[in-house]
Amino acid sequence: MTPTRPILAASPTLTIPLALLFAACGDATPKNASASADHEAAPGSACVSLDTTPVGLAVLDYITTADPHPQRFLSAVGTDSALPDDGFKTLQDKGPTYFYTSDPKGQAQVKAKLESAGPYASMLVVYKGKTETENGNAVTVTLGGHYVGGEHEGKVAPVRQITVRCDSTGWRLPTPPATPAAPKPAAPTTADSAGKR
Repeated sequence: MTPTRPILAASPTLTIPLALLFAACGDATPKNASASADHEAAPGSACVSLDTTPVGLAVLDYITTADPHPQRFLSAVGTDSALPDDGFKTLQDKGPTYFYTSDPKGQAQVKAKLESAGPYASMLVVYKGKTETENGNAVTVTLGGHYVGGEHEGKVAPVRQITVRCDSTGWRLPTPPATPAAPKPAAPTTADSAGKR
């Protein structure tokens, strides 16, 4: 009895196509690898000026540092104050988000919905534009807002300009400088204690 051989070795009709397939898969280098390598090597190349990621990062910073901390969000609809898509998605990722119109009847409906859902702080985030500097590697986003409904009704959130910069890894909020710790008061010495008698 002849020992059985593996199917791949026994069948030249299977071996040739598989060899071609492995040869095709073996070269994983993209056709424009040099262009890709140049793109990655350039400082700030991870960012695209038409990208709206800086708006999303600025919105995240704005709502997470707001006081009182909002738990629900509103975005103006049908106005130039409406957040771009990345900013609106950031709100949705952080909590329930509602469209807020300039129509008083629509506003009353939203307020009733918010009230029925519970006494959570709700903030309308208002987009006031963005400016690019440093050849598009820095974007300053201006945001404002106010609280809608509940105990904070009408409280204005301060207008802030939040700058987002591009580095080799992508868009980033600048890291605030570390605040030095306050020196601890010196413990009283025995001589100090004796002098106070």
